[in-house]
Amino acid sequence: MLTIPTSMATAVTLQTLVQQMHDSPATTATLYDEEQKSAELTQRLEATNWSLFGGADSGRYRDLEKGGLQKYTGYGAQLGLRYPLLGTLQKRHAEVVDAQIAKGQASHSVALTRAEQQQQLRQTYIDWWQQEAIAQWCSRYQALAATEQALVAQRAEQQQLRLSEKLWVEQRWQRFTPLCSSVDSQQARLRKKLVYLYGNPLAHSARPVAESLPVQLSAVEQWLPIIEQHPALQMQRTAEHELQAVASSRWSERVDANFTISQRYDNHSEISGSGGGTMAAINFEIPLDSLTRATRANPAAARYVAAQYRAADTKQALLQTLERTLLTYQQRLDRLLERRQGAQQMQQLLQEQLARQSIDAEGGFMNVRQAQLELAEVDLELINDWQAAWSVFAQLQVLTDNAPPLRSTEQLHWSSVHLSASQPSNGQRHLVRPSKHSWSTAAYVWDSAALLAPQQREQQIELLVRAGFNRVYLGFNAAQVGQLERLTPQIRELIAQLKQRGFVVDLLLGDPNWLRPEQRHSMLQLIDRFASLPFDHLHLDLEVEQLGWPVPESRLKDWLDTLAAAAQRSAWPVNIVSHHRWFAPEQQSGKTCIPCALPTLNISSVTLMLYSTVQQSVSTRIAAILPAWPKLQFQLAQSVEAQLPVKNSWRGSSGADLQALNTYFYDQLHPQGLKGIAWQDWAHYPHPVTEKQQP
Repeated sequence: MLTIPTSMATAVTLQTLVQQMHDSPATTATLYDEEQKSAELTQRLEATNWSLFGGADSGRYRDLEKGGLQKYTGYGAQLGLRYPLLGTLQKRHAEVVDAQIAKGQASHSVALTRAEQQQQLRQTYIDWWQQEAIAQWCSRYQALAATEQALVAQRAEQQQLRLSEKLWVEQRWQRFTPLCSSVDSQQARLRKKLVYLYGNPLAHSARPVAESLPVQLSAVEQWLPIIEQHPALQMQRTAEHELQAVASSRWSERVDANFTISQRYDNHSEISGSGGGTMAAINFEIPLDSLTRATRANPAAARYVAAQYRAADTKQALLQTLERTLLTYQQRLDRLLERRQGAQQMQQLLQEQLARQSIDAEGGFMNVRQAQLELAEVDLELINDWQAAWSVFAQLQVLTDNAPPLRSTEQLHWSSVHLSASQPSNGQRHLVRPSKHSWSTAAYVWDSAALLAPQQREQQIELLVRAGFNRVYLGFNAAQVGQLERLTPQIRELIAQLKQRGFVVDLLLGDPNWLRPEQRHSMLQLIDRFASLPFDHLHLDLEVEQLGWPVPESRLKDWLDTLAAAAQRSAWPVNIVSHHRWFAPEQQSGKTCIPCALPTLNISSVTLMLYSTVQQSVSTRIAAILPAWPKLQFQLAQSVEAQLPVKNSWRGSSGADLQALNTYFYDQLHPQGLKGIAWQDWAHYPHPVTEKQQP
């Protein structure tokens, strides 16, 4: 089996393919259907206005006059304008309504077909990832399978093993041969299908990346606004809305009428010259039965009621499907977590069997063989279970345009037995939060250019990992914000790759001018522009001191009002960074108590700026703050910035020194409730590669 080395592979995220997906032939066909319905609507609208009519005639005539029978030949012509009235006009308006319904439904059909294409693309990508993971599984276990079969064959030949035991081991390992033999053809088939759905070629080195899975989705009630926007329901709502205008019955519907104005021209063979005249007329027609019947059936009213029932039925069907999908996702997620626990148990069992092999003699030999097999099987089932849970989640992503409502920001990351074997495990879920001691080590990244650049991204992420970080506050400069739409695919890829490495990724925004009520809308507009991106939190850096010292009470109130507006508008939980003075215990008796108000704004996480190189002083002051505000969680911010005085910045310290400092604050303050440390900022932090290259 031919595999591309990991160092040569190019990661292609699912979100990138979805964003750059071209319309398939099926989707393009629905676009032309919509264009057809639009042209038909234009024709129907034209029929409700003035129309031009005319004609010409010629013949032999016999007219009775006083002088007797007159015979002559003649010809004439007529040209005029006609305008529909009463029932005729209403019927044409009804045709317009039909055309509007057809056009609206065609438009929603485009959205539905495009969503189906996206769903097929997502599922094909997931299946492609599954085959890629199976290929890696085969490359890991094929050598082990050969070794295991050689071991039992040798034992059997030396008559130290029963033939039945030898056959049992061989057959169990050989069951995987067809799977590994077909993986290349399956990958080729899925890549071909993916290229068709994507609409662009894929590089030969392109490889899929597993997406994180949310641990807790919101209840069905939180999905109702999304259901209301579903194209299938909107198709019925379109009919309901358009028919409402023509549902009521009116007497004029019974009368077909027209108003005409025309010019007539005539010529007789027996009379020199020509004649003609201008005529205006109103014509009407009404069935006699309509005059004798008090009521008249109204098909539009029946259609309107039917549309209401269809909309209600479609909504109910969508809700039932959503409930089943949410339940299925939770069931598959639970099964995945159980499988992970089973894999950890199998790893432990294998280690124990290997340790006891010399004690248990022949029985120990077969116990090891069985444990090896069962570990390989559970590793394979992990791949299948992840694919099954991801497939269900992909359906919810299509429904919500990749923004499903979440009950929490906890995320489950892909990890096979092979990947997790070298990592410490406590038997818990692999969540996107600090797993070791629940300690966050965050980096402020105000300059994200290097991380966004595809050619530098992997190196930058590796540097962050090697430096010990597990959280990133990701900022963007004015130029990047100005090009946000163009940079969105790169930002999504960056977030996906950071989360793949276990990072919590928060959006970092900050401008003290937003504290001013007249400029607060700028912050809210910026939050809206970033709203579609899958950040974990919004981290606000609003320092009231930057607008002048001393800080008046009115500015503190403006601060709270700004935070309230941000928390209400933000698609993510909001946390803040602040100078430690506003969280000192004595603030409890202050006129405007910031930490008292934050929980009421749904803000529970605060990073305290206490820039000092006197470790004991920092520990003492933070230790006093922690128990004063039990409803808040605190992190400590430290600085390595070059522009700060030496007493306020750890600049010049080595990476090892800063790691030791991290350990110091953990030992001193984590038992008292401190949740982590944040470094300001990544641009000034000593990078591991830089240190390695120094003489």
